[in-house]
Parts: sequence; structure tokens; C-alpha cells
Amino acid sequence: MLSNDSFVQLDLFPPVLAVRKVGANSHIAFDGAYYSVPFDLFRSMVIVRASDAFIDILDHYGHCVASHNRSYNKHAYVTVSSHMPVYYHSLAGGGVFDGAMFRKWAKNIGDYTFRLIDGMLCDKLIEEHAYKSCMAILQLSKKFGRKRLNDACGFALAINRLNFFTVKKFLVNGD
Repeated sequence: MLSNDSFVQLDLFPPVLAVRKVGANSHIAFDGAYYSVPFDLFRSMVIVRASDAFIDILDHYGHCVASHNRSYNKHAYVTVSSHMPVYYHSLAGGGVFDGAMFRKWAKNIGDYTFRLIDGMLCDKLIEEHAYKSCMAILQLSKKFGRKRLNDACGFALAINRLNFFTVKKFLVNGD
């Protein structure tokens, strides 16, 4: 029998199962949010067991390797700091990235790009949360060129919108 002090969370719906691949930033995506997984599972396939209150992540043996409160905020990161690696894996070529590498790459494109990337990295409590966006911005130089990207970063800095979507919108629309 439960005392009055006990609280039992009953899920209204049965859990949903999904298979996800662990990304280079030690997170899996589920329903618009990102949940951390121990970094030694990088590139592994895991099973997500999602209820309306919790997210459990199971390895290929069915062992629970991570459990999180479920977030319904789109693009939110739910992270356990011990899950994070000391470096970031490159998906192409198996190299490793860190904040210094992103800053160096940005500096080679231009001062505005460096300031934007540095601002994005400094803005996150866990720097690795910015790596995916930094990579996406820096990759835009391949399609639009270094000068245009640097100008777009200057525009984003001027309006204080340090994110991929603002930079890309400026590049595509020329706003």
C-alpha cells in the first residue's frame, strides 16, 4: 500500500520503441529532442523506449544505458555530462573535432565567421551542443564561398541571431 507521500508516475500510453544511431555528439534524436548516450556507443544502433514521461536508451543486448526525463521542447538537449567524450568525432574520415578546431576553421574564413562560431561555442553550457550547428555553418562555405559566408555571419552578428538558420537564410535569400 502506498503512503500519502508516495508518488507513482503512470504513463497514459504504452511505450513507443524506435531504433536510432548514436551521433558524433553522443546524442540520439527522438521526437525533436536530443538525448545523451555514453560516448563509447558512438555509431552504435540503440533502442529508444519512450513513454510520455521518460526516455530509456537500450544497447543491442537490451540493457538500459541511459534514462532521461522526456523533453517536449523541440531542439532541446537532455545531457548527462559523464556521457560526453573529451572530443568530437568527424563523421567523414574518422577525425576528431573540438572547439579549438572549429574556431581555427572559422578564423580561416573570416573575422565575422570566427566571432559567430566563438559566440555559439561560448553560449552553450556544454560546448559540444554547439558542434553540430558550427559544423553546418562552416560547411556552407563549400556551397556559397568564404566571402559570402563571412558576410552572412556579419549580418547574423549585427542582429544578434547566432544560429545556422539565420546564416543560411541570409545566404539563400540575400536578405
